[in-house]
Amino acid sequence: MKGSRTNEKLFWNSRARNYPVPFTRGTAAKINRMLALLARLGADFRDKRLLDIGCGTGVYALPLAGRAGRVLGVDSSAAMLRVYRRVRRERGIANAPCLRSEWGQVPAARIRGRFDIALASMTAAVKTRADFLKMEAAAPLRIFIGWAGLRRNALLERVYAGHGVAYRAPEGAERALKILAALGRSPRVVYLRDSWTKSASVPETLREIAVSMRVNGARFDEERTRALLKPFTRGGKVRQLTRARKAVIIW
Repeated sequence: MKGSRTNEKLFWNSRARNYPVPFTRGTAAKINRMLALLARLGADFRDKRLLDIGCGTGVYALPLAGRAGRVLGVDSSAAMLRVYRRVRRERGIANAPCLRSEWGQVPAARIRGRFDIALASMTAAVKTRADFLKMEAAAPLRIFIGWAGLRRNALLERVYAGHGVAYRAPEGAERALKILAALGRSPRVVYLRDSWTKSASVPETLREIAVSMRVNGARFDEERTRALLKPFTRGGKVRQLTRARKAVIIW
């Protein structure tokens, strides 16, 4: 994705409809496994003040509200936060407000020293030296979870290639580690493999791919894309399997 603010908002707003939702069976199992790993790395969320940067629908923030003393979710996507607020309301969660803002636009005085743990998971919100320094100013314990060089999806690889766009993992962990090294930090890093499936209707899949092409600066070819979807479609649903490598960075 070509990293303009407009493109990022368009992309994430478009994904909100089918993005993982907190507390569903599959999402909860995955988050619980990650939290068990974080516990082994020394992250104890009990009664802590948690800042979730790029919180999305709240897949971390809302489940952790049951352990933490207070949670603040920050995200620039209005559509993502609508889901966040709906789930929070349905679950009766009272200690997890959210703020619609780009991370770089959050007033420093609002977050400096006000949290115990700052978390940024699979988000482009934290990507510059200033972003990491601001994260450090917010909390003494920081956690960054990001792409680590591998993302495979047979359908999207064909679709992207058909539009002249490279399908690869976004920058994440590698960039984060370079910035932290330049700052003189020595984080603990754990690499892990992950995979997930997605099933959506043909029109919904076409809509998401059209947005992906737009934010990558490519002209969407609907006819070609429809043809590429056919081998992955059963009963009107397009099934995708994504395999990825992630890094958990804690410092």
